Amino acid sequence: MVSSGFRATLLKLGLPEDRLAVLEGKGGVVEGEFKGIRYVRFRDSAKGFRRGTVVFENGDVVLGFPHIKRIVQLEKGVKRIFKNRPFYVEEKVDGYNVRVVKVMDRVLALTRGGFICPFTTERILDFINDEFFKDYPNLVLAGEMAGPESPYIVEGPPYVKEDIEFFLFDIQEKGTGRSLPVEERLKLAEEYGIRHVETFGLYDRSKIEELHELIERLGRERREGIVMKTPDMKKIAKYVTPYANINDVRIGSHIFFDLPHGYFMGRIKRLAFYLAEKHIKGEEFDEYAKALGKALLRPFVESIHEVANGGEVEEVFTVRVKSISTAHKMVTHFERLGVKIHIEDIEDLGNGYWRITFKRVYPDATREMRELWNGRAFVD
Repeated sequence: MVSSGFRATLLKLGLPEDRLAVLEGKGGVVEGEFKGIRYVRFRDSAKGFRRGTVVFENGDVVLGFPHIKRIVQLEKGVKRIFKNRPFYVEEKVDGYNVRVVKVMDRVLALTRGGFICPFTTERILDFINDEFFKDYPNLVLAGEMAGPESPYIVEGPPYVKEDIEFFLFDIQEKGTGRSLPVEERLKLAEEYGIRHVETFGLYDRSKIEELHELIERLGRERREGIVMKTPDMKKIAKYVTPYANINDVRIGSHIFFDLPHGYFMGRIKRLAFYLAEKHIKGEEFDEYAKALGKALLRPFVESIHEVANGGEVEEVFTVRVKSISTAHKMVTHFERLGVKIHIEDIEDLGNGYWRITFKRVYPDATREMRELWNGRAFVD
């Protein structure tokens, strides 16, 4: 249930009363608080409010970030989606999605699920000029937080060697969620010194070979892929490199039992379509097949050995924070997400930052693996 004040706000914003009652009944809308700022977040979509939407007590609304459609056959996907229209091509950065907004004189960072992330909120002004929000209080900066010291992602883009960075890829209006045109976004990013994802320029369907060459170069550089956007941001599609598909399998295989099988099959499917579209055969095909097999099996087998020897399925992360209290708030944040973590080490870097090392443990995956190793029989 949400409080009467938020109930009135949601009804005023146009959410039907019967739909609100259904959402409350199944926990689809949840009230929360962050450092004195109260809000509700949508766990389910409802009548214009996408999943991840956040409504603050002052009436500010930050819509959930939309899921971008993916194509797996580049040439035909471009033709079908963009037809003869030109589109910008930008890098798809491997990180976690955040929306940055100013609410009640405080800059906040929202995760895709609508949580206010204590780590990202503490760090975000290291990367964003606060003057932007003084000049544009009604806009939301959407971007990717990426780097080797991330609390959510095991790896980051190869050109971020330490810590973490913010990469802008969209600017939206509060309330409506309308995206600014690409050129306006690029202009604002340059004006306020906000790091932007790499923009490779304007393409159209006649440049499909150049687009293939770009994908292959990004794959060699161990980068994730591209996002294609019409200048008005009305049509958007994403495509990932074959490297990213295999690397995702490698990362996910370590925690095999904690992921749905669709995670692996989706990436294998994308790789298969790439190989078919490019007519890759012979020795080159064998190299891809070998790389995929190793990515799937090696981390999985290593995890089995670890559990068989009394260990656990786990991942180790490091982050830099300005206050040790932020690390403890991250523990609480992860607990709300149902994630089990342990802080392993706290190191004073001597430059105003602390490096926190924490371990994420997967008890269900560990239990499943241990029982199978010990001979449990099952029906499949």
